[in-house]
Amino acid sequence: MADTPHPDSWQPSPEMRALLFTDFNGDPADPDDVIADALDGGYAERTPALLAILQDASADPAERLLACVALTSWANPAGYQAVIAAAVAPDEVVWRGQSHDRFFSQDDTFGQLADAVGASEDMVNERGTADLRIDAARALLAIADQVQFDRHMGRLLYGQIIDACQGTIRSTLDRGIHRIATDDHISFDLGLQLALLAVALYRVDKLAATDAMRRLTAANPGNRARRELVEATGNSLLLEAVD
Repeated sequence: MADTPHPDSWQPSPEMRALLFTDFNGDPADPDDVIADALDGGYAERTPALLAILQDASADPAERLLACVALTSWANPAGYQAVIAAAVAPDEVVWRGQSHDRFFSQDDTFGQLADAVGASEDMVNERGTADLRIDAARALLAIADQVQFDRHMGRLLYGQIIDACQGTIRSTLDRGIHRIATDDHISFDLGLQLALLAVALYRVDKLAATDAMRRLTAANPGNRARRELVEATGNSLLLEAVD
């Protein structure tokens, strides 16, 4: 969880500080480091309290987001289920807006969830949650035309996820390309996200991906998207702007 709320406006409760801001030696630590270190087995002792926070509708929304990120990173079923539920109605999620990226100061709640789902790959066999991880990834990919992920999207676009979610990727590309072509008020770089999806699809279905790339380029997706497509395909024509 790289981008927690700014410390001037938010501070963790004593309970959350003990759970995710304190390492296993009792020293202050960054939540990212605590979550990673817990994979060695320490996650078990901190899971019950984090589950309680995640499932408490009256808890601090930022702390619920942190709890979800931790549990999802640890391949916990409740974490994946919370990600899936959040993707059903992303604008209504209570913790939406509790994390902002450091470059554009835009909400990156779902980018954080994508990172967590991606990071959990090594734990799913131990936890028996491989199918739930795919379901959570699919739910996030299905809203990639609606919310900001930026490059966090890449954490979902490899291995079994691409194979299992080809249909979702194609559908999201179709909706997203239409949106870019018709909506002048998109608040995030949708073109980049669609380019990342198209590049991922290119690895398993070159014909469908090439068609999507052509349509995306024609919709004028922006320079970051074009560069992504060119780097993946070597086709410099995709850099040409379309008026």
